[in-house]
Amino acid sequence: MKLLRKLFISILIAAFTNISFANECGSWLSNFTSPVCTDAKYIFWTGAGLTLALRLAKDPFVDEVQSRTVSKNHLKSWGEVGGEVGYGYLNALYFLGQLSFGGSKGGERAEHMFEASFYTLGVTYGLKKSISERRPGYRDDPDSFPSGHSSFAFAFASVVTANHGWAWGGLSHLVASFIAFSRMNDNWHYLHDVVAGMTIGMSYGWGVYFNHKNHNKPYWLSLYPTKGLKGLGALYTYTF
Repeated sequence: MKLLRKLFISILIAAFTNISFANECGSWLSNFTSPVCTDAKYIFWTGAGLTLALRLAKDPFVDEVQSRTVSKNHLKSWGEVGGEVGYGYLNALYFLGQLSFGGSKGGERAEHMFEASFYTLGVTYGLKKSISERRPGYRDDPDSFPSGHSSFAFAFASVVTANHGWAWGGLSHLVASFIAFSRMNDNWHYLHDVVAGMTIGMSYGWGVYFNHKNHNKPYWLSLYPTKGLKGLGALYTYTF
């Protein structure tokens, strides 16, 4: 298991620092590496730097923030609402809504949400299993870093902003912030877990958007629903 963890982390580092994959920014890995191969890199590196700084300051700064957040319990029972909503339901509702009622751009927007959520889920889950950090309030659970609720929520908010502007985007970011804070409020995550999740979600929300917008780059694994929403089809797309 330790070997697998090291291997996964090595692949992530290689992909995001251009060490092992030659020309990956224009290859079938272009969506996977979009956080550092598009203008989303400004979000990614800022968030990564802040996450690292917070992790290094865990004792005492982050621990103190966590202790005060939990003791004050600002959200009361509303924290559970954030916990329930943050399992990717907003992403799924947007995906289905755009397919059903999105008009001529609905399919494109649905694809954007699906792909951003897909890569967000993969990287978040991989990091959780590779790093195995204990949750602050549930020490038997090693899935603290990064926050999956935060990554899903901010992937959703970024996709909405990219496709619908800052009016709807501002509202979606408020919802995403509520979900992220609820995870600290209910003692499921530390501050650096939440910031890491936010960074992953925003980086893929915008990274995939820029990747689709730049027609000089291919993007891998376009997924689309079959007739009657009975299944999914897959299409490998490459733009020369």
